[in-house]
Amino acid sequence: MIPQDPAEFLFHEAHLLDRGYLDEWLALYADDAIYWLPQRDDDNPAQHVSLIYDNRTSLRGRVVRLKSGFAHSQLPPSRTTHLVGNVRVIRDDADEVEVHSTLMVLEARRREQSVYAGAMEHLLARTDEGLRVRRKVVRLVNGDIPLGNLTFLI
Repeated sequence: MIPQDPAEFLFHEAHLLDRGYLDEWLALYADDAIYWLPQRDDDNPAQHVSLIYDNRTSLRGRVVRLKSGFAHSQLPPSRTTHLVGNVRVIRDDADEVEVHSTLMVLEARRREQSVYAGAMEHLLARTDEGLRVRRKVVRLVNGDIPLGNLTFLI
């Protein structure tokens, strides 16, 4: 069951990623969803470099590749732990909820570990099926320095 509380929804999303339940994670995203990871703290992906700028179709392609065994950059697959905190509801309307939070991801793979930290902005649509991500922005603190393999989903 998908939580209806915005904070619980973010925790649920993190849990699905950590467990590798990628189909269930993708189901959290609306058909018009945008998932954006800017390289810097910018507000216009058309004018600046993005680490990720995916729509729902692109996200589906990522999930298919990760599950196929042909994502060689993920052999063996990353193990992750997502820590979501400082969850704040910024706006709560009848149709959507805007939620800001902080994120820390520990990734372990091939005897190496990486830490990614930053701020998240979720715009969640209220649908008959429950909350769905319409827009997710992850602004990494270290997004403007050389990063490792981000093939896994932040």
